[in-house]
Amino acid sequence: MKSAIRRLTTLTALTAATLVGSAIASTSALAQNYGQQPIAPERAVAIAEPVSNGRFFRLLILEQLSDQRACFAERAGSPTVIEPLLLNFDFSGICGRRSDSNGYSVNIGNEDLSRRYRLQLTRQGDSLVLIALPGALPGQGGDLPTLEIGRSNGVANDFVKITLDPGWQLSRRTLNGSAQGHVYLSNSQSLETVIAQAGGPRPAAPAPTAPAAPTPAVPAPAAPTPVRPPILSGGSLPAPGASPVRPSSPASGETFYQVIVPSSSIIVRSRVRQIAPDAFNATVDGRQVIQAGLFQEQTRADQLVAQLSGQGIESQIIEGRRAALPGQPASSDTYYQVVVPESGADTRDRVNTIEAGAFRTQVNGRPFIQAGRFRERDRAEQLQQRLSAARLPAQIIEGSAPVASVPRPAPAPSVPSPAVPAPSVPAPSVPRPRQGQLTVVLDAGHGGRDPGAIGIGGLREKDINLDISRRVQQILNDRGINTVMARADDRELDLQPRVDIAERANADIFVSIHANAISLSRPEVNGLETYYHSSGLRLAQTIHNSLLQRTDLNDRGVRRARFYVLVNTSMPAVLVETGFVTGREDAARFRDPQAVGRIADGIANGILQYLNVQ
Repeated sequence: MKSAIRRLTTLTALTAATLVGSAIASTSALAQNYGQQPIAPERAVAIAEPVSNGRFFRLLILEQLSDQRACFAERAGSPTVIEPLLLNFDFSGICGRRSDSNGYSVNIGNEDLSRRYRLQLTRQGDSLVLIALPGALPGQGGDLPTLEIGRSNGVANDFVKITLDPGWQLSRRTLNGSAQGHVYLSNSQSLETVIAQAGGPRPAAPAPTAPAAPTPAVPAPAAPTPVRPPILSGGSLPAPGASPVRPSSPASGETFYQVIVPSSSIIVRSRVRQIAPDAFNATVDGRQVIQAGLFQEQTRADQLVAQLSGQGIESQIIEGRRAALPGQPASSDTYYQVVVPESGADTRDRVNTIEAGAFRTQVNGRPFIQAGRFRERDRAEQLQQRLSAARLPAQIIEGSAPVASVPRPAPAPSVPSPAVPAPSVPAPSVPRPRQGQLTVVLDAGHGGRDPGAIGIGGLREKDINLDISRRVQQILNDRGINTVMARADDRELDLQPRVDIAERANADIFVSIHANAISLSRPEVNGLETYYHSSGLRLAQTIHNSLLQRTDLNDRGVRRARFYVLVNTSMPAVLVETGFVTGREDAARFRDPQAVGRIADGIANGILQYLNVQ
């Protein structure tokens, strides 16, 4: 990622309670209160913000509120990249930022459809497409088709501009004539017209409390979704052991119907598991997806797709044949894997700028970055040429089954590599989460013979880090989060074992907790700093803002850094410097148990907010 948003304040116009508390009201009632004011196209932009190192994207809207200084700049190319210029200055009153459903929604025909549609970015070929998905709330919008709103002119692990389709624009919501902070993706045409242009059926009226009989003019759909998803061309699945499969998976050589959700989001995976508890992350033809089910009968696959669509989750069906079991004849399907030898800590990031979704793997015991896996040789060669043009020595590996896969957690703690010094105390076992449970790894910096920084009055960083981490763990555990401590006591632990623990736990996020230091002759230096490397930007912003809201820490900003634990973890990861042990104000705060509790509360609430845990 070539740019970073430093400290971004989420703007909301209406509280979530207003939205949920009135869920049973019709959308026509909303239209009586809400209006809209167009925003000049040059003063606002819709952006695809990369998450998890570009494995998926979320919608971000930036708006220029005043002309005091620029909020963003556009860099032409394929794709067009937006540089958020919110760095090193207080942008309050200058820039507006909306990054979730509290900040934006869909409006069609001057009708607020926030209860019937939700916004999502999905990758389609070489474009990122902004779509409105039906089913924002349970039971709402199931009669509506998916609508396209805009798309990019390419894909990159960066802030990519979404150009709105004809008829769509950004506008500000008004309430009884007064402008609000909420932004609409709006279309002035009627809902019926927009749906007709999209090729969908005329929508039924908002559902009453009891199911309504279908009218003769509009046949009732047989499933919650009116449009059957495409069945994609498939191949053979990875051989058993490369990835888990459902118990009902087909035997070798038989036709299967694989239901996938085109996302790797932990939030989406959690929603999918509410319908299909065995869902897991997988890679299909180089795409990061969630496998929701695997069936021999297409009807069962159709039923699962309908259930997912009823909850507003887009899914697809892939038809193919199961790969041969060991000892049986191999499938005739050929795969072409594009890999790059890992020559440095930045190799994966460089590959991701060319092809999003790259991950670390091993081939014959050597470390590589897998950039893609394809069934067509020409697609693999095209990617190889693009990587080679960027001075990345890409290779193509041909085989009848994948020779490398995303590393998965081992069933038991592994022994650290001989090249990495082993911890003085064995690494803790990793508790297995319950079905659908989110996992957070907390990394208390330093420990054992490594005290970390020594501050005023002999303050030891390792003690502060562990105290805060234990408090955060308790808060998260109380909220049902599976929390893994990289070190739960005063033990010495090298950097690689900390990364190994996070990977073994298949963590959703990684939070490293530290205390800062400078010369003891500089007690005037105090404050909070939060670091990320690539995929942890939004997590860093969320935790940082939460801490500032709950403490009186000085704000020293959100920054990008190449700390080992940030560069080498595959999940969103941040490092929080909770204050200076050498600072007069911060040292006094570290000695106050109540103040330490507020720091822990700020970190924990930032994590919960990021994970969307209420």
